[in-house]
Amino acid sequence: MSGRAGLVKTLAGVGVVLGVIGSITAWFLSFEGYLPGDSMVRAWATPKDRPGDDKANGSWVVGDVAVRSRFDAVTGFGIAEGQDGKKRWEFVPPGRSQICGSAPRADEGVLLVAYGTESGAAAGASGTPAPPGKGKGCGTVLAFDVKDGRELWSAPRAVSDGRFPGDGFLEAGDGLALIHDERTEQQMRTPGGNRSLRALDLRTGKARWTAAVPGTCGVWDTVVGKEQVHAVLACGEEHADDPDSLGGDVELTAAAFDRTTGALRWNVPIDARRPVPTDAGVVIESADPLVLRVVRSSNGNSGEEAGAFVAFDQDGRSRPGVELRGDYGQIDVAEVVGERMYALAWTYHKGRHYRLVAFDLKTGEEVWNEELDEPAAGLTVRGDRVSVLCEWSTQSSAITELLVYDAGNGEELDERHFREEAPSGRFFEHDGRIIVTGAAGGHAFTAFERW
Repeated sequence: MSGRAGLVKTLAGVGVVLGVIGSITAWFLSFEGYLPGDSMVRAWATPKDRPGDDKANGSWVVGDVAVRSRFDAVTGFGIAEGQDGKKRWEFVPPGRSQICGSAPRADEGVLLVAYGTESGAAAGASGTPAPPGKGKGCGTVLAFDVKDGRELWSAPRAVSDGRFPGDGFLEAGDGLALIHDERTEQQMRTPGGNRSLRALDLRTGKARWTAAVPGTCGVWDTVVGKEQVHAVLACGEEHADDPDSLGGDVELTAAAFDRTTGALRWNVPIDARRPVPTDAGVVIESADPLVLRVVRSSNGNSGEEAGAFVAFDQDGRSRPGVELRGDYGQIDVAEVVGERMYALAWTYHKGRHYRLVAFDLKTGEEVWNEELDEPAAGLTVRGDRVSVLCEWSTQSSAITELLVYDAGNGEELDERHFREEAPSGRFFEHDGRIIVTGAAGGHAFTAFERW
């Protein structure tokens, strides 16, 4: 009996050891992306980009096409089943011109880009920029059909000098294309208001209207909503278009224009108590409702920012805001869908620790708040799901994990581990796959699928 009892104990001990080994093996296979049902594997990748620079780099996924805009080309890749990221079309700007801007959204399958040639004097000299030569500056806007790269229309854009502008001078949405023209010194002094913002039909390029921008205001950013066209304006003096010439009396405001006529509906301070100066960072996060991210100050070393998300109703009345920093931490990335805002917020303790937080934009209050085990790299919201890409640890920037949450209540629905690390935190969802963008010199897009 004692021998049999000893054998039973031995077998039990072996079973425990095998169970521990099995658990460790399963954990390792899952963590490395080799366990079925827990993994993300690479399905395909586009060819590697040519070495690039920092000029106008943008990415979109529209229907079954992924589009990459670089300073030297706009390229469409097929992403439907069986196309595997193969190049479908490409536009190369003529001569030595460059892609110098694009609309952040490709609405109704139409993408807007601008190209031109930067003046050598304006690009490299200090002081007063030289007047543009013939064809200088970011002076041509082009509309593409994303499906096949067909050029739908082109339109000239007025330039005041040969310098390339920053972002925010092109916008597309709900059938409208918005173009923000530059104004010369003489035009700024001419009575009759600011006529620099105009709308065209998105598919035909036919002129629709010119916005009634007040003469002492400059247009800084725009977005097309379902009922109104919204803008961030700098108001207070005739040179409000030019950030280099602004005085102390200029403040940033929120405005709305009629979608049909371009008439000004309202123009209100972003902050009713304290003016928002032109050196603040103001970004439009959403059009319906209008939500602005307002950064009043920031610490480049720590990444901390002071400010708030400010929301407005259709009549220009402000709603309760959401602070950039609160008990939930410092908000890093946010996405607005309807009356909800989903944000990644972090606190610091031997590295950044993240939470995924949902806010009600009608009240400014938290709806739910979920702690993440790993640092977050990016998020996207599609339908009733919030997807988050996470890094391996606080000490590593390798992106190796996908988490999916219920947008309504924050319940975790899926957790996946990448067999190969994702190239960035910016991604799109398409037919069950995620399409991740890459950096210049790498793959423009990489597709991963569940396994």
